[in-house]
Amino acid sequence: MNNHIELIPGTNIDNTKWDTCVQQANNGLIYNSSNYLNAICPKWAGYVVNNYEAVIALPYRTKWNIPYWYTPPFMQQLGFIGSINKDTQKEILVQLLRKHPYGTLLFNFENTAIINLIDVKAKPNFILNLNLPYPEIQKGYSQDLQQDIRKAERNHFEYTNSIPIKKAIDLFKHFHAHHLKKVTEKDYLQFYSYCEQAIHDNQQCFTRAVLNEQKEILSIALLLRDNKRIYNLMNTTTTKGRAIASNHFLFNEIIKEFSEEPIWLDFEGSSLPGVQYFYKQFGTIEETYFTYHYNHLPFPLNLLQ
Repeated sequence: MNNHIELIPGTNIDNTKWDTCVQQANNGLIYNSSNYLNAICPKWAGYVVNNYEAVIALPYRTKWNIPYWYTPPFMQQLGFIGSINKDTQKEILVQLLRKHPYGTLLFNFENTAIINLIDVKAKPNFILNLNLPYPEIQKGYSQDLQQDIRKAERNHFEYTNSIPIKKAIDLFKHFHAHHLKKVTEKDYLQFYSYCEQAIHDNQQCFTRAVLNEQKEILSIALLLRDNKRIYNLMNTTTTKGRAIASNHFLFNEIIKEFSEEPIWLDFEGSSLPGVQYFYKQFGTIEETYFTYHYNHLPFPLNLLQ
């Protein structure tokens, strides 16, 4: 039996059916929800298999009148979601590569079959199961982390949920914008708009921060949440905070707060060895997702990166 495959503009997607597919699939992460896609991507389309049995979201842009698939900021894993076999994945890949001969595609941690179809690049992500008593989770911490937390606790830090979303984003921009040069002010505004809406939607966006005795922010995390994970979308530590392990303290408190809930903490990935080491100290599981960049444009456009 042949599957019905259709490419539908994001504006014409049946959001209810789309989100049901995403929510029910183990690999349907928050980046794939219609609300997130509509907020973060000015333009996107989705391949839909049959009656939303499987979906794949595809953000796109146009440059020099050439449309192309791209990776929006604050977007980690997309890819095939739902009930889909390898043959259907291959058929969709052929179609989307033909439609836009240039682009970058994201695939999620369950899209392992893609390795045999295209030359993807593996990326690391780090997750921690919170559905355990806190003392059980803490047993997985490295000795160095436990020592850093004990030292941090002597500083009389305050763990708070009262810092506004905008403050978290502004601090992130201040400390990280210099190495995120492709992220524009418009991108930050779109993300902020999503967060403001999500605050009123079952508290799906929130902050947690560590303050010193002078009420200065030392570390802050802007977190998103769905039915599967709490996502560490923006994490910032000040110069003062780095010197006294405030971020170690922050994530320990987050883990303590949400322990015994049937949910995972998604630290998000990083290619930086120091950041990876920090995440691994919490006893995380390394999860692999995939990216694929291709250029099938004619010469000289095929010289573009």
